[in-house]
Amino acid sequence: MTETVLPEDFDRQTFLRDYWQKKPLLIRAGSLSFIDPITPEELAGLACESAVESRLIQVNEQQNDWQLRCGPFSEQDFISLPESRYSLLVQAVDQWVDDVSALLQDFDFIPAWRVDDVMISYATDQGNVGPHFDYYDVFLIQGQGQKRWQIGQRCDHTTPVDDHSGLKLLREFKPDQEWTVYPGDILYLPPGIAHYGVAEGNAMTYSVGFRAPSWAEIVSGVIDDAIDTLHEDQRYTDAHPRLPMHSGEIPADAVTQLQSLVHQLTDNPELIRRWFGKTMTRPKYPLDPQEHAEHQLDSIRSLKTQLEQGAILYKVPGARFAYSCHDNSLELFADGECYPAGLHTLSLLQALSKPGHIEPLPAEVIAAALTDEDAAQLLISVYNQGCLVLD
Repeated sequence: MTETVLPEDFDRQTFLRDYWQKKPLLIRAGSLSFIDPITPEELAGLACESAVESRLIQVNEQQNDWQLRCGPFSEQDFISLPESRYSLLVQAVDQWVDDVSALLQDFDFIPAWRVDDVMISYATDQGNVGPHFDYYDVFLIQGQGQKRWQIGQRCDHTTPVDDHSGLKLLREFKPDQEWTVYPGDILYLPPGIAHYGVAEGNAMTYSVGFRAPSWAEIVSGVIDDAIDTLHEDQRYTDAHPRLPMHSGEIPADAVTQLQSLVHQLTDNPELIRRWFGKTMTRPKYPLDPQEHAEHQLDSIRSLKTQLEQGAILYKVPGARFAYSCHDNSLELFADGECYPAGLHTLSLLQALSKPGHIEPLPAEVIAAALTDEDAAQLLISVYNQGCLVLD
């Protein structure tokens, strides 16, 4: 297992100031040695599971035609593959493999609720997914093998792409930088930067991606939540009834009234905060709730009993937490749900929202929570939601 992926001299503050969401950066491993936390065979095994999102992408010898297939796959699918020019991509491997999840610990200078997942790609010689760009930040950690990366122009929604293969590939790629990366090297790419990575021999890449909802998603999401607060009696009325200049004209004061209504509807920090918290903690790949249903806790006493008998409380792999503070109170967001909480639960909320699930929740924090009825009930609620597990 790799203890750390960022070099000791990596300056997080300088990175955030000069590179984050601004320009690419190649971070060389230096003296660090990188040990792959998963083998290609184990990755292929995950790609055969129905609960795991996976893709196979093959490219022709001329590197101008890509074919996409989506999993789950079978053993025969892999046996029939050629020796080169294909890539296997598996999403959210951090949710299934603890040592992959541990890679995230070095990126704690980015809020944990921004992290989306760790996608792993295994590419055979000359395998690639074509020249493209993403709408989110990504750290590309090179595992075994090496890959040649070309970095190109800044792109946006007007950039011409070809999606006939199911992949949104750039019709015109204009590289202006090129790097070959080796095990442990990390390439950071901000949103909108064109890039094209081709494996030189067999290679593994670990992509740490970040959530970035579009403005359209934000506006529609907030509006949808606002709509839920309205009822049928609330309707348009004429602000200033008077004889119209012409019966077909929509007067300016009608538009002004509507503008005021929409502004009033969305000028609600509480609504926006709760929508954002629930959205950023909503699981990308929710676990089956039935798997947890038989382990529900019916009281604080039952939780205390299990802990006294030696059980340890962990976060469920893939569970997402965040919290916010406002008006002398707190709110916990857990897997898309919102729980009000008092200021005295801050230590518990911070423990829950700390990145990672491998280590148990701190015993002293849980012990303190169990002496407070509100904090203990919050633990029960989050546990019964399926975000925590006793082991």
